[in-house]
Amino acid sequence: MKTIKSLIAAFLIAASFFCSCTGTNTVRISGTVQNLSENDAVLLKRLDFTSETLLDTLKTDEKGTFYHNLTKGIEQPGYYYLYAGERRIASLILKKGDRVHIQAKADGKPASIEGSEESLLLQQLNTRLDQTRRKFDSLYVLYENAGSKEKDDLSLKLGSLFIRYKQDAIRFLYQHPRAFVNTSLVFHELPGPLYVFSDTRDAPLLRRVYDSLYVDYPLSPYVMVIRDRYESMEKSFQMEQALERADVIGFPDICLPGIDGLRVCLSSLKGKTIILSFWHAANVNMRLDNRELMEVYQTYAPQGLEVFQVALDTDKTGWAKAVREQSLPWISVCDGLGVNSPAVATYNIVEIPSYFIINSEEEIISRTGNLDDVIRQIRNLF
Repeated sequence: MKTIKSLIAAFLIAASFFCSCTGTNTVRISGTVQNLSENDAVLLKRLDFTSETLLDTLKTDEKGTFYHNLTKGIEQPGYYYLYAGERRIASLILKKGDRVHIQAKADGKPASIEGSEESLLLQQLNTRLDQTRRKFDSLYVLYENAGSKEKDDLSLKLGSLFIRYKQDAIRFLYQHPRAFVNTSLVFHELPGPLYVFSDTRDAPLLRRVYDSLYVDYPLSPYVMVIRDRYESMEKSFQMEQALERADVIGFPDICLPGIDGLRVCLSSLKGKTIILSFWHAANVNMRLDNRELMEVYQTYAPQGLEVFQVALDTDKTGWAKAVREQSLPWISVCDGLGVNSPAVATYNIVEIPSYFIINSEEEIISRTGNLDDVIRQIRNLF
């Protein structure tokens, strides 16, 4: 009699599962959790970036079999976990239309997953990196408790393991460029915390990952986070380069295409007194400012004054026309990126126009948005 009741219960659960949602706008999850105790409920949770949200407690029969339909919050792929009580028994990446079957064990041993390619890739990635991670974790515990002499040796070993981990991660990214699991891989961290892709030189790789994923998941918040991350890293990298150049020449260097298309560097003027000007060629008032700047330039150019003028325009044709119409005699450059130009980040431009005065000793002695201030200071210098 008990067996008959169990069969009826299983039938009703399955019938509800298959009849309630048959379209592609759902995610179907079914499976069995072996060795499930009476006190262990099967829980379905979703990862919301850094925290887990309990979605439901799944109904199971005496054999631990369950069926469940996800219909809400599945517009974009996401990370989901199955728990038996407090033990995580399966990690999943679920997408709308998935039909996933799971064979898991309540003790948390690796689950068998069918019907979700992304979940299988997640499992494969974890297996691939787990051995190196465990070694790193063990060594890091020793490192934390070691003396200064032992730390030097352990530091080298940790560095070697970190490189191995990162190389394996990069290989996975290239082997599976459009896998959604890459949205988590690029944010992997090791004890420390030590982010695997934290070097600003990783920005091109993260941009590549973003470009690949954007094709399939343009609205995914996980993909958007990668975009924000690589953009931040690119800006930091540009600033680092600027500071490195500043150590050599005394001020951050910028190199941009001139009116003839050839790149011109600010550092080519070192040893001179320079007015570094950021302007907008399409702005009438700034064109008028150029007339006043022209008078100052013509007066002091014979004594060593130079002007390096950066146009933050996106219309390079309009900029070139303005330069020719005004017959500007100084160096004029424009990369057509507008406020996204690397020069903006290098000199932290927050307003236009902006002027910097760099003396012959290669020191930035003034920053202002007022041309009258520039003219007064140049006259005092000469």
